[in-house]
Amino acid sequence: MAVVAFALPILPGQEDFVRSIAEAVSGSGELREDYEESRKRLGISEEKVWIQRTPIGESIIVYWETEDPQRTLREMANAQDEVDQKFRQVIENAAPAIDLSKDNPLSNELLFEWQPRRVSDKTSSRNCLINRSG
Repeated sequence: MAVVAFALPILPGQEDFVRSIAEAVSGSGELREDYEESRKRLGISEEKVWIQRTPIGESIIVYWETEDPQRTLREMANAQDEVDQKFRQVIENAAPAIDLSKDNPLSNELLFEWQPRRVSDKTSSRNCLINRSG
């Protein structure tokens, strides 16, 4: 499973549109069932979306867990259901130069990642030290 996060600017006057989509797909919103079907069809197993406020403006931060993020975006480019059309509109409003139908519509570079060591990793390291000194 691949994990991808991307950020897009929210242009002035677009925050209400972004929030209206979030309300429509959240909880018991009017598009909730369509949203769940869309995400299953696109292969998204988890999605989280935030609004990030900064001194230079607001952005939408999107987090996906999906088998192939680039394929997911390409399929979204051609989707005809209302949920995907609205999400595509958010992307097109924020970054009109992004062409979702291309092979790699979004280019992300993972700079680093961190995860705590598992207990078994710590035990293995300790056992190696004991075996070497023993």
